Amino acid sequence: MFFAAVLYAAALPVYLFFRIHAAASGVAQGTAAAVPILQDLMRRVSVVDRNRRAARRAVERHTTLDHALVENVNRLATTRVRRFPADSALGHAVRRSNYLMSQIAAAFEAAGSLSERKRWSDASAQLGIVDSLAAVADEQTLLIASIDRWNLIARQQAVQAVTADMLRDTVLWLLVGLGLLWLGLLVIRRRILEPLGALDAGLARVADGDLNTQVRVHGSDEIGRLETHFNEMTEVLLARTEEQGRFTAAGQLLADVAHEVGNPLMAIAALAESRIGDAAVRPGQRDEMQQILGQAQRATKLLRGLLRFVRPSQREVTLMNVNDVVRGALDIVAYRFAVDEITFAGALSPGLPGIQGDAVALEQVFVNLLSNAIEALRSIKPPRTLTVDSWASDARVSVRVADNGQGVPTEIIDRLFRPLASTKGRRGAGLGLYISRQIVRQAGGDLALDAGAGAGGRFIVTLPAAGPAESPAAPPVVPVASPVPAPPAALRLGGVRILLVDDEEAVRRPMAKFLKRRGAEVFEAADGLQALAMLDRQAVDVILADVRMPRMSGIELFTALERDQPPLAVRVLFLSGDASQLGEPGSTQVSRDRVLVKPVELAELERRVAEFVKGIGPA
Repeated sequence: MFFAAVLYAAALPVYLFFRIHAAASGVAQGTAAAVPILQDLMRRVSVVDRNRRAARRAVERHTTLDHALVENVNRLATTRVRRFPADSALGHAVRRSNYLMSQIAAAFEAAGSLSERKRWSDASAQLGIVDSLAAVADEQTLLIASIDRWNLIARQQAVQAVTADMLRDTVLWLLVGLGLLWLGLLVIRRRILEPLGALDAGLARVADGDLNTQVRVHGSDEIGRLETHFNEMTEVLLARTEEQGRFTAAGQLLADVAHEVGNPLMAIAALAESRIGDAAVRPGQRDEMQQILGQAQRATKLLRGLLRFVRPSQREVTLMNVNDVVRGALDIVAYRFAVDEITFAGALSPGLPGIQGDAVALEQVFVNLLSNAIEALRSIKPPRTLTVDSWASDARVSVRVADNGQGVPTEIIDRLFRPLASTKGRRGAGLGLYISRQIVRQAGGDLALDAGAGAGGRFIVTLPAAGPAESPAAPPVVPVASPVPAPPAALRLGGVRILLVDDEEAVRRPMAKFLKRRGAEVFEAADGLQALAMLDRQAVDVILADVRMPRMSGIELFTALERDQPPLAVRVLFLSGDASQLGEPGSTQVSRDRVLVKPVELAELERRVAEFVKGIGPA
């Protein structure tokens, strides 16, 4: 359309040029023919008149005519006007003028001969003939001038006619151009503006969350390909969103089930630990209880890792050791090593400097890299090897996750870290590596593919070092009013009054039995309402409250204590299978050190309660 418009616009001046050139050339040719003829005729008439008067004076004085006069007239007679059209009226008039000049020259020559013979009367008669011929020549000159003038007028009229035609043609050309312009705008509207408007509206609907949006493909040109890509994009987004929705639902289900699974695990671990501490248990039974406790602790570790991965309770930037983050990610995926016959190798360098970052987010990065490596290894036959190494160099800490699989396909390397790029087909969301790189870059580092390191996939996470890794802080020392000796290590909770609030009797009873054996005075309540009633008549040092309970939950109990008995609210420790519930909108915000995630080991429970009591002091 652009080139057609340029050609159409250029054709008009070309057409006008040739039309004007033709008319102007006609006028120029006519002028070039007429002006020299008139100039020659006027010059001859002038010379003839001058010589004729000179000859008349000489004859009247009876003086012989000068031969120069005769020669001038003869020369004029023999000089013909050649630049004229032969068959036109102007041509006939010019030939008549030439003939008269010949006659004048002959009469001059005769007058000259007679003057030489002193025949003055005859010479005067010949000059009379010259005068008559000169008068006729003058009339002929006027005729030629009239013919030239009418020729020029005719050519001028022709130019005017051409000008009128050009004006008419120009107006028609412009009208046709306006029509073509309207058609062009109509085509642009239908082929460009309307499809782009539909794409804009489609993008607006996608931005509003309608991923079922599709636009009509108008053709196979650039706009058509753009519409096709848009439809493909929305299809991919819809598929990925549905998959992410299933992941979110699975995470929510896992968070909901965590509490129910954590309670049986905690009951099993508590009963096994109680039996192990019983002196009457035989060694063989103690070994069996130890195995039960170990398996319960293994399930607890896996459950905590999964719950931390899908429902992070809090995210904050802290100083940490990257090896601890890697180990946490390995705990989540390690169960697949035996199932998929994967050999784990590598070395985590000890003494690494600490890094600043969000431990939960970085753990998500390593879980994603490890999961990708496991998926890649499943496509090859054993031996399958997964290697994780860490090291420090040039004030940076690096972790490499490598496998001996088939590696990353060459055609996807350039877009590997872009959104929706996946090597897993419909099984992959195509967001894992993209999100992982963003997380690492937010921490000041980078995630890259080590493409030239041989077979298999090799990903390297590099993070800036931030100093020595943070060590667990020593518990604060609270001075006491009198030098009362501390309870022996075997009874760290001696004299501590604990209100244990949990609706699961199978969990509550083993915990209470263990705490009593460790020297504590334990009171039990099945829900928040019973706990409030008991607190009205009994002073306690610590309130261990489960988050999920019927009638009144632990969060509702804490809220009621904050409102009515603030001194007791600061003595609440929470037990929860999903600590993220305490960070949800509408929930009371509590610090992480006041939450014990179920299932909790009894030894860890004793330690946390003892440190908590030291921190707040006795009631």
